[in-house]
Amino acid sequence: MAKKHPFDRLIEASLTALGERYLKSAVEDFALDHGFEFYAYLHIRAKRCLAVSNYPSEWQGHYLERSYSRIDPVITAAKRGLRAFCWSLEGGRSSMEGDLRRFHEEAAEFNIRAGFSIPVRTGFGQFAILTLASSRATSLENARNMDAVQAAAAAAMIHAAFSRRGKVGGNPALVALNESEIMCLRWAAEGKSMAEMAQLAGIKYNTVRFYIDAAKEKLEAVTLQQATALAAKLMLI
Repeated sequence: MAKKHPFDRLIEASLTALGERYLKSAVEDFALDHGFEFYAYLHIRAKRCLAVSNYPSEWQGHYLERSYSRIDPVITAAKRGLRAFCWSLEGGRSSMEGDLRRFHEEAAEFNIRAGFSIPVRTGFGQFAILTLASSRATSLENARNMDAVQAAAAAAMIHAAFSRRGKVGGNPALVALNESEIMCLRWAAEGKSMAEMAQLAGIKYNTVRFYIDAAKEKLEAVTLQQATALAAKLMLI
């Protein structure tokens, strides 16, 4: 069985989430599991910035109203390179002036002090960033050991999923499968047994069977193979 990598669940969520709300929840859970309280997805375009985040709403308002994307050191660093990187907003404020100093001070007030950011080149001179942020610099100890290639792949998949706003995971109006049912069918399509699915997803064997039986009933399928084929045809997996 292939080894499960830390970013695999984030990649899988980008493929199975039924909508933006589910995708946000998956990214937030991933951040928390790795010691970060916050996450932020930014898509930087020529004249505007799309943001999806669980940062405090007041901070998000300040950021957009004051066009902090112009001076945000994380965005500046992302523009310069392609690799994931760690950052800290602690220290050095005494030598800063104007908007940059205010940016650092306000970020600290909202407990945004350190983080791990993954740039994604999106074509046509645009780029996106997936960031995990924390109030504690100690969170970076785990981030420094994260695989940069896996991080880049996950961030690219998350960007693609957010870009499909409202259409993540196919067309759920056709068949109302939930995320867990889609996940099991997706693994089945990859040739995994129910025992292997249970191990990979960290759930019980009987729970996997329950999800598969529910999916088969909703798809009006007799066998798992038929259910998987129908789900693929409906672009649910």
